[in-house]
Amino acid sequence: MSSNRITPLRFKDGDVTSVSSDVYSQFGSQMSLEHVKYGDSRNHFPRRCLLITCVILLILGAMAAALACVIIFGIPPNQLTTRLCKTTSNTTGFLCDDHKTCIMSTQMCNGKVDCSNGEDESNLYCGDLPHNLPRYLFFMCDNQKSWTYMDKICDGKNHCGDCSDESELLCPACTGWKCVTVFFNDCDCIPKSRCRDNIQDCTDMSDENNCTK
Repeated sequence: MSSNRITPLRFKDGDVTSVSSDVYSQFGSQMSLEHVKYGDSRNHFPRRCLLITCVILLILGAMAAALACVIIFGIPPNQLTTRLCKTTSNTTGFLCDDHKTCIMSTQMCNGKVDCSNGEDESNLYCGDLPHNLPRYLFFMCDNQKSWTYMDKICDGKNHCGDCSDESELLCPACTGWKCVTVFFNDCDCIPKSRCRDNIQDCTDMSDENNCTK
């Protein structure tokens, strides 16, 4: 329970009593704390306003810069998200800028312009072969040194040098004559048209002795 103390005060006109209370003291302390807190919040308010103002100014500045670039350089052309397409021969091809023409992988960077805008011969794709080409247009050989276009795999020719482009994992089963060949540009499957043609294609001469057309 709070206690009251009566303290006599002396003035010229006589004694005047003053009541001092612990309750009043506590209330006064609370008022002081509230005043400090209120003062602190008022100090933080301008800082928040300044931060918000800076953020808004930065956003407006970025929008103004973007608008200036559009005015000066124009709106950038619509870019294709993918160049992957199917050719008329149902092989994986390269889609030209016209969104209609689909060329074979072997038509890329061959020195002849096949797309109307010439993008198939541009430095963007042909500057560092094969690394600048879309990955689906070329085959990296097992030796990791040679490469060939996707249109050339499984065509019966040894484009890689190690025959990895003609491996059984990639290509259908041999429909010709299978043997170890004597020519570097051949792999282990020669067409039936080369059987019994008086030219040795297999090291064991099976193409001339056993193979039938």
